[in-house]
Amino acid sequence: MHTFRALAALGRPVTAAALGMCALFSLPAMAAQRECTYQVQSAQVYGTGTLEGGLQLPLLLDAYLPDACADGPAGIVPPIVLIPGGGFNWVQRDRPRIVEIADGLARAGFAVFAIEHRVREQQGLSPVSETLDTPEEVTAFKRRIRHSPYPGDQHFQALVAMEDGLKAVTWVRERAAVYGLDAANLGLLGGSSGACTVLGMAYSADEMQMKPLAGARAVVDMWGDFYPHTDLKAGNAPVLVLAGTEDPVIPYEQTTDLVKRARRVGVEASRITMPGVKHGLDDADIFHREIVGTDITVFEAIVQFLEARLRPQGGQVWPPTGQTREMTSETDPPPLP
Repeated sequence: MHTFRALAALGRPVTAAALGMCALFSLPAMAAQRECTYQVQSAQVYGTGTLEGGLQLPLLLDAYLPDACADGPAGIVPPIVLIPGGGFNWVQRDRPRIVEIADGLARAGFAVFAIEHRVREQQGLSPVSETLDTPEEVTAFKRRIRHSPYPGDQHFQALVAMEDGLKAVTWVRERAAVYGLDAANLGLLGGSSGACTVLGMAYSADEMQMKPLAGARAVVDMWGDFYPHTDLKAGNAPVLVLAGTEDPVIPYEQTTDLVKRARRVGVEASRITMPGVKHGLDDADIFHREIVGTDITVFEAIVQFLEARLRPQGGQVWPPTGQTREMTSETDPPPLP
């Protein structure tokens, strides 16, 4: 496991030879889950984003591409766009926790694209929205968010991140044949501000006159939210929400409202409540904290959700056996060995 992460963090190819083939069998057994090695293509330019003065900022992603699996060649695999958090102040696609997630998903046979987007200030310049072109559009945007529990600037930064995220999705789909991707079964996963971004991409893009995100089949929201929840409508992609009961950034009650709204309009919504957890990957420890009543970790539950929704022919059950769509994690993760 640590060898895998070290190689991935360095942007080096992760191959069966590099790992002595042992990584093919390093994940706990789960129904229909693949076990794969992968290659990393680092610092791919997926587009540009506009800053003040018309400066075009190159936008980068790292691609984690499965090649050999325990059951044979990787073949056609579902893509997942992974957006890190950072409060829209910074975003780092190769942060260790993000690499850990990308590594685990790629080993499970998903192609992962960890992206960076424009943030609040870059090179001393602020981002410029590529969607709000007229005073009327700005007015309509402000009207949408006037009752939001979150600051207006947060909504603007989320809008900019959504613009870039949708570019990344287009870039990924355009390379489906090259990378062997099942572009009709796309997943979105984000943490914190990255979760706010993927939720907006999945559920608000068409409401904001942005390019609609067709083909998204699963959304994983780790400590995020979006506004307004009334953008959710029948036919939207299923969502898995991770929520800490002590989150000071995204109140737990907001996730309850999101889940209720989704279910009310017929959108499949699952939630993992994490008692005592605050905000973010470090506090949540999703790789060690287990779901109560199971022997799987929170991360393994995420993989099962993505398996069930992005690779339905594989027979993965969701929710996990013996669970409902409302699950609870352990209060404390087990001690590390």
